[in-house]
Amino acid sequence: MKKRIVSGITATGNLTLGNYIGSIKNLVIKQNEYDIFMFVADLHGITLPIDPNELRENVRKQLATFIACGIDVNKTKLFKQSDIQGHTEMFYYLTTISNEGQLKRMTQFKDKLIKNNNKTEQIPLGLLVYPILMAGDILLYNAEGVIVGLDQKQHLELTRDLAIKLNSKYNLNFKIPEPIISSFGSKIMALKTPTKKMSKSDSDLNETIFLLDDPKVAKEKIMTSLTDSENKVYYDKDKKPGISNLLTILSVIKGITIEECVNEFKNSNYKEFKKSVAEAVAELLETIQKKYYSLTDEDIQNALDKNRNKIQQEASLNLEKVMKGFGMR
Repeated sequence: MKKRIVSGITATGNLTLGNYIGSIKNLVIKQNEYDIFMFVADLHGITLPIDPNELRENVRKQLATFIACGIDVNKTKLFKQSDIQGHTEMFYYLTTISNEGQLKRMTQFKDKLIKNNNKTEQIPLGLLVYPILMAGDILLYNAEGVIVGLDQKQHLELTRDLAIKLNSKYNLNFKIPEPIISSFGSKIMALKTPTKKMSKSDSDLNETIFLLDDPKVAKEKIMTSLTDSENKVYYDKDKKPGISNLLTILSVIKGITIEECVNEFKNSNYKEFKKSVAEAVAELLETIQKKYYSLTDEDIQNALDKNRNKIQQEASLNLEKVMKGFGMR
């Protein structure tokens, strides 16, 4: 039996090159050997205020982009989180075995608290409790593995703790999910500030390459990205974060090692190196966008309908198990 993996991306903003390299590309490769449940997390998308029309458009874009990147619904169970009954129910049951202290220790909540001068009045409750919803997303499908970025590892630890509690307190048999983190490229950095992660919510659009960027715009972003004054291409994250980030991007796109990349450009200047990275990125975006813009709403709906019954059956099975454990059945 294939090992089961769950992966979801929040339905806010546009997907980035970082999303592709750190998660989507990994899933495309693994879908031949794993049982993958992949979803657009629209329930997570309302953790912070968002216009409903913007949310709907984000969901549509993400689903189409997943397919355009190579997610095959004949191999991967692709769905929209809110379409499957059980996510919010599982979330509620898990809140009863969670505590405030665990949630307030989460890095993202603490960062938000600092930005609000330690005042909680303006912080939506959803931001505090959404790691429990994430745990519910995973346990609802009894996954053995979860593809996560380095910044989400803390949230998965909560999921593991909750699975252990369910098993010990209610005599259930949930698997304890393991993090699946790409050995390389799991964290693509911003272009102008290569010491911080590339983010789809960054206010400076030049920090980020979006998968739906005009390829010419993406090339310009690469050419104007921050590097250093040494003008020598080699990998050193501490001394050369900008060049190291570009080496990571190029190596993953071309499917070669960092060492091979460095050897190829050891006699090149930064302009020549950046031009090669820019062309590789533009070519990737052109391939993805050609498929993306060919997809119709009917195509996307058919993709959602493909495995809906199988997904719902699995979710209902695991939710029922929890309900029996809690004494609801």
